[in-house]
Amino acid sequence: MLDALLAPRCAGCDAPGEWLCLDCRDLCDPIRRGRLQAAAAFGGPLRRAIHRFKYDGERGLAAELGGLVAACVARDVARGVVLDVVVPAVLHVDRARVRGYDQAALLAAEVALRVGLPLRAPLRRIRAATPQVQLDRAARVANMRNAFVAEAGAARGLRVALIDDVATTGATLSAAAGALRDGGAREVRMYVVALDE
Repeated sequence: MLDALLAPRCAGCDAPGEWLCLDCRDLCDPIRRGRLQAAAAFGGPLRRAIHRFKYDGERGLAAELGGLVAACVARDVARGVVLDVVVPAVLHVDRARVRGYDQAALLAAEVALRVGLPLRAPLRRIRAATPQVQLDRAARVANMRNAFVAEAGAARGLRVALIDDVATTGATLSAAAGALRDGGAREVRMYVVALDE
């Protein structure tokens, strides 16, 4: 009885058996925007799954959602893109403490495991910014300015797969990528679960 109560249910459609069922995964249509790739658009079952992962404490979704991102990374590698490390676009330590985990770090760990690349964490979020979801486009960019710093030398010469959950304006990813490049990264490509256009 306990197993039945604790068994995963699809975060997209509530079907029993998996955190994200095959039918909901099949609805994902990858999106490429230059150096940014998303597993799908931010909507429908995927939107529900991300909300449950991010705000309802359903960490089990990291494997499913991270798997979707890993597929994007693997497609790039298959077409000749060279990547050296996987790096999460980390939360500020205070936000992670309140949430109980850093969703970008969980996703990045899953991606690294699945694609066989080392996981590194050279980024630090040095400003506890206002949550991006509350802001318009211009405010998001201003909110993220100087929000990240990369540890000296930690990314030097590396080609980085930068991982986050959702991209809307791209302000968070741009700020994180800028900090990595300032820290010596050779190249930064960005991968997210969903793109909210």
